[in-house]
Formats: sequence, structure tokens, C-alpha cells
Amino acid sequence: MPLSSGARGKAPRAVHLWPLGLVGRVSLVLLVAVVLVFVASAFFYEEAETYIDDDSRITQLAEELSTDLRVLRTTPISQRGLLGALLSDNGISVAWRSANQPFEPEQPHRLRRVEDNLIATDRDLAKADLRVWADRADSSSIHGSLQLADGSRLTFNVPGILKHRHMTGGLASAAITAGAVALAASMIVRSLSTPLRALARVADSIAKSDDMEWTMVDERGPREVRGLAHAINKMQHRIRRLISDRTEILAAVSHDLRTPLARLRLRAGFMDDEETQMAIEADIDEMEAMVTGVLAYLAGDLDPEPIKPVDLVAILNTLLDSHSDRGRETSYAGPDRCQAWVRPLAIKRVFANLIDNACNYGGDAHVTLESDGKTALISVIDDGPGIPEEELEKVLSAFYRVEGSRSRATGGMGLGLAIVTREIGRARGKVNLRNVTGRGLCVEITLPLVVAQV
Repeated sequence: MPLSSGARGKAPRAVHLWPLGLVGRVSLVLLVAVVLVFVASAFFYEEAETYIDDDSRITQLAEELSTDLRVLRTTPISQRGLLGALLSDNGISVAWRSANQPFEPEQPHRLRRVEDNLIATDRDLAKADLRVWADRADSSSIHGSLQLADGSRLTFNVPGILKHRHMTGGLASAAITAGAVALAASMIVRSLSTPLRALARVADSIAKSDDMEWTMVDERGPREVRGLAHAINKMQHRIRRLISDRTEILAAVSHDLRTPLARLRLRAGFMDDEETQMAIEADIDEMEAMVTGVLAYLAGDLDPEPIKPVDLVAILNTLLDSHSDRGRETSYAGPDRCQAWVRPLAIKRVFANLIDNACNYGGDAHVTLESDGKTALISVIDDGPGIPEEELEKVLSAFYRVEGSRSRATGGMGLGLAIVTREIGRARGKVNLRNVTGRGLCVEITLPLVVAQV
């Protein structure tokens, strides 16, 4: 029957042996593990049957020895030798020795437990002075003898009745199988969890990133994981767009405010009331400081610099000399040169903010630098009132100001330390604030000197 046009155009549905969903994959892993455990159990039970078979052979041997002993007791002495040969079979070899024949065999390894098991099966064997021994401790064959009432003895040899190797082999095979199952299950589950670990790393980088240095997630793995990765990637795009729009809007507004502020300053210059003119110019100065601070804070997002080798000591001394020329007390202690791979303007802005804060709020600035060749520790200490302990973490946030120690008269608006924190974080460094007893605030910057992939 010919196919319709709709049927002919429909692509055949692909059959996947490896499930697409996470539930299906975990279920398949469990099924494979159960099958392996079942096969291992079957093999182990087969070995266990060997142990049971060993016990049954001991019982059977006791019955045969008891029967042979009774038969020989009722048989004339002249026929006992021939009868012993007739009683032998593939499982046991039997021989008869007369009382006149000396019988003192070597018994290097007496098997007391086997004797007890045989006697427990048939008490008559204990009356016949049953003795059982082996040539070696690890031998599976046994030898033994029974004494008749007239002093003659029945000797027997049973090969392969003690199968010690089965216990060792069974335990070894069970251990190997269990290890193989555990290894296979761990490898498969690890492969299943790889996309989840990648998602966790990306989510953690989003939570810690301050400058949108995020990476897209590979959309692979089970269906549920691929869907989650796709959602995270879309979320990153949306967050980047929102942050970019916010940055551009703030920068545009801050930049455009400069024009009306310049017109206000010009018009204030034509006012006859000198007191009012000074008040208006003071407000204009404060607004310009706010605009300048916002633009400085957003500069790193709008136009990130390339990384270059910079001499940290040269930057610090230049900034300290600038404040010393204005009458501030400054000092530097450390090496004459310390090169680091950083963003030059960004790191200069960081040190400028710290030294400005030290001079404006503490009266002076004392800088120390220590380096071990891999990292540099820069400390900026002032002689000011410091910052309350409960405020040390908060002052690192943007637009947060400590009332009392930071007043608007100094021009601060809470962006200096925020810029420091952001730029040092981009350089893979750390910022730590603490109060020094007898001095003021100490800001410690730990900065890697090698190239940071930022």
C-alpha cells in the first residue's frame, strides 16, 4: 500500500539506547548494577554449593567407613585383603592390614576436626580408634585408619575431599565483582554529574563576579541538565544587558549634568549678593564632586583597560609627593621598585583614593610595601579617628558613608573604597580594613604580581 504524502514526509523517529533524561539514565545505571550483582550472587551461590557438597561428602565418607568396618568384622581374616580391594572405588581407596603387620604411619598433620565430624556422624568410629591426617596443611586429600577388634586395621585414602581453595576463590571472586560493580557505577554516575558540576561552577562565578566576567555553560548532558544550562545562559545574557543599560544610563546622566552645572556656575558669577553666590557655588561644587565620583566608579565598566607592567612604588611615591607638596605629612617604607601586571589607571585610582582618604580624614598618610616576589602587601595608615568595628565591612559598599568621620564638607560620597574593592577584586587581590591601636585606619591591599587572567 503506498504511503500518503504526509507519511512520506515524516522523518522516522530515532531510537536512543542511552536515555535522554536524567531519570532514565540513573535508572539504567541502577538496572546494570542490579544485573551485575545478580550475576555475582549466582556465582557466589555456586561456590557456596561447593561448601555444602564438602559437608555431604564427609557425611557420606562416615557412612562408607562404618559400612566397611562392619563388613570386615564379619568377614574371615583370609578374605579381608581381597575384600578391602573390592570395597575401594573412585572416591575412596580401602586396604586391610593384619595385626602382625606393623603400622606406624607418619601423621604430619593430624585432622582432629575431620575426625570429630566423622565421629559425630557415626559413634562406632570412635570405638575403632579413628585417626585422620594429611600430608600437608593445605592438602585436599586425607588419609586415615580404623582398628578392628582383633588388632588389624582398615586404612583408607580419600583424594580431594577438603576443597579449601573454593573458599578463597569464592571470596576473591565476590570481592573482585563487587569492586568492578562499584567502579563501573562510580564512573557512570561521575559522567552523569559532570554537567551538574559545570553548572555549579558557573553559578558560583556569577555569584562572585563583580564585573560580568562570566562563562557560558555547555548545553550538553541529559535533557533536564541541558534545559537548566540553557536557562542559566539566557539569565546571564539578561543580567549583562540590564547591568550594561544601568551603567550607560548612569554615565550618560552624570556626563550630561556637567553642562547645566557649568551654566549655573556662570550665572552665579553675575549675582550681586555675594553670600548667596558663595552658597550656590558650594552646592555646585558638591554636585560636580558627585558627578565626578559616579563617572570614576563607572569608568572601569565602560572602558576596561588592558593589563600592563606597572611600578607600584613609582605610583605611590608620586601620589605621596603630591600631598606632601600641599603640606600633608606623608611617608613611604619599602623596596625601591615593585613591578606588577595590572591596569595602570585603575591601580593609580585605587592608591589615589586610599591616600586621599588618609589625608582628608586622618591628616596624613603612611604607606608601607612588602613583597615576596609573588604578591605585594600595601598598607595605607592614617592618624585619624578610624572606623567603628561594625562599620568596617559596610564602608566597602558603594555610596555608604560613615557619619561623623566622613562628612560632606570633605567631598566624600561613599565611592572611594567601593572603587578600591572593585578594582582590587578585578586584579585578583584582597582588601582588608582594620583599626590600628594608637593610630587610625589601616587599609591593607594584597595584590598578585604575576599576570592575572582578567
